[in-house]
Amino acid sequence: MHQPALETLSRAYLSHPQTADWRACYPLQGLGKYDPCAKPGVATRTRGLYLGIAFWPGGTVEDWKPYYDKELDEFGLNPCNDQNNFNNSGLSDRAYLAQQGVVFATYELKVDTLTSMRINETDLAAVFNSAPNTRPAVVSAVIFRSGFRSEARYVVSEDAATSHGIGYVQTLAVIASFKKGNLQYLQWNDQTCNSCGGQSDVRCMIAMTTGGDQHSCAVAASQCLMQGGTTDCSLTAYVGYSGDDKNGVPFVTGQQIARVNQYAVTGLYDNAKQQIKNVLASASTGLVGENAPVPGDSSSGDAARR
Repeated sequence: MHQPALETLSRAYLSHPQTADWRACYPLQGLGKYDPCAKPGVATRTRGLYLGIAFWPGGTVEDWKPYYDKELDEFGLNPCNDQNNFNNSGLSDRAYLAQQGVVFATYELKVDTLTSMRINETDLAAVFNSAPNTRPAVVSAVIFRSGFRSEARYVVSEDAATSHGIGYVQTLAVIASFKKGNLQYLQWNDQTCNSCGGQSDVRCMIAMTTGGDQHSCAVAASQCLMQGGTTDCSLTAYVGYSGDDKNGVPFVTGQQIARVNQYAVTGLYDNAKQQIKNVLASASTGLVGENAPVPGDSSSGDAARR
C-alpha cells in the first residue's frame, strides 16, 4: 500500500514567558490567516489547515475539563472561546487560560498529508519552569482549531502522583476527522507504553480522559540534551486525517496514524524522524518567539469549521 509522503510543518510560532510581550500575543492576535481561531473555510486535499497547541504549565487534565461532558451538557476550556463566563469568574475561557499562564504554538499543515508539529526541548523546559510552585509539576496540552479541541494530555511531568510517569514526552499522534470537508473532532491516538516497559514503568505517562486512558512514553529530564544527556527531548506531534473533503474524496493518512502501533522499530515514526530530522531543526527553532508570521504562499487556505 502506498504510504503518503511525510512533510514537516512550514511555520511554527511559540509565545512563552521569556518573550516580553508574550501575553499580548495571546490570545492569538495578529497572526492573520495563520490564526487557528479565525473563521475557517472547508477542507480539500492538500489545502492549508492551521492548528494550535496550547500548553498549560502546572495545569492538569482535570483542569482543562473534558472537551464535552454529556452528563453536565457543557464544554471544557477552549483557547478560542472569548465570549463565555468561565465558572462565573467574569473571564472567558481565553482570558482565564491567559491568566493561568497558558501559552501556544500555531502551525500551518497540509490536509491529508502526514505532517508533524514540533516544539524543541528548551522551549518546553521554559514552559515547565514557569509553573507556579503551588501547582503540580506538569505541563498539559491540547490541540485546538476554532471551536474544536482535543482532550488534554501530559507532555512534561516531574509529578508521578498526577501523571503516573515522569519526564518529557517525545512523540504524540492526533487524528483530525472531517465530514464533507467540515471538521468534526480532534482526537489523540493512544500510543501505549509498550516501547518503554508498559503501563507500570515510571516512563509511562497516563492521562485519564472521558474517551479512555491515553498513554505515552517519556524520557527522564537528566537524559535530555539540555541537561547534558544524549537524547533530544523535543516534542513532535504527528497529524493524520480521516473522513472526506468537501468533494467526498476520502482522506487516507488517518489510517496510517491509527495503525502506527503495528509498525516495527523501523516503522512510521522512526522513518519519519529520519526524513525530517534536518528540516525540523531549521523549520521550528529559528521561528520560536516570533510575534508575526512570515509571509507565505497565498494559495494556502484554511480547512476547518468553527
